Amino acid sequence: MLKKRIVTALAMFLCFVSAIYFLPASTLAWAFAVVAAAGAWEWGYLAGWNTPIRRVAFVGAFLCLCGAYALAYRPDTAPAAMIIQPVLGFVCLVWLINALLVDNYPSMASLWRSRITRSLMGLFILGSGWFSLVYVVSLPHGPLLIVLFIVTVAAADVGAFFTGRSFGKHKLAEKVSPAKTWEGLYGGLLFVCVLALLVWNFLPPVFAHVHHMEVLCIGAACAGASVLGDLTVSMVKRESGYKDSGALLPGHGGLLDRLDSICGAAPFFALSMVLVVYS
Repeated sequence: MLKKRIVTALAMFLCFVSAIYFLPASTLAWAFAVVAAAGAWEWGYLAGWNTPIRRVAFVGAFLCLCGAYALAYRPDTAPAAMIIQPVLGFVCLVWLINALLVDNYPSMASLWRSRITRSLMGLFILGSGWFSLVYVVSLPHGPLLIVLFIVTVAAADVGAFFTGRSFGKHKLAEKVSPAKTWEGLYGGLLFVCVLALLVWNFLPPVFAHVHHMEVLCIGAACAGASVLGDLTVSMVKRESGYKDSGALLPGHGGLLDRLDSICGAAPFFALSMVLVVYS
């Protein structure tokens, strides 16, 4: 299982990096949308849309949301630059509030148990993750930033996996994901922070104004948010009665099982770019 997990992760990373550096930004945005739409197809199961036609309708609703964003947002215009910060701030706030649902599961599950509410959750999670990545890729050195972001999320996952497996004793959210531990969380955070400091020394000169402490905060925020994204989808899967969102990726489960961490962390990374790097 571990070998399949590693091979699949490496194959996905190589495909992702190739797309980042060889596709123009506009094409890349829609490539991201296609991947997220595949995640929306899997979310249809979790939301309770069990017939193909209803799941197609849900995927269509997601793509319409992406299209509306693409029509309304132009990264090179002043109004767009002014509005992106409060929008990302609001999205991150919603994610932090969502942590209360995870922490209090299942006592607060009645607030989001309906199919409509779970569908809205899926649109929010996948939609906010998508537009955050689209915004980051539109920035100067966008491809490099996206790669650094994916490496950060992967490092948090790898660090948490091996630390939790070796030292994990205290459950992080037992009713949501029994395998996750506080030791794993701390290990993931430590792994990300060490990696962030190492990578910082090799960044282009344009990033020289970013201080070490700011790099650590960005890395820690993304690592913590990636865990929150993972736990949120695990919570919905548990409520829906599914162990995995699908079986598309050998060793990983469904595509959504990889997108959850990315979607959770992407808004925090994008907001960090606005507040720290390109302020």
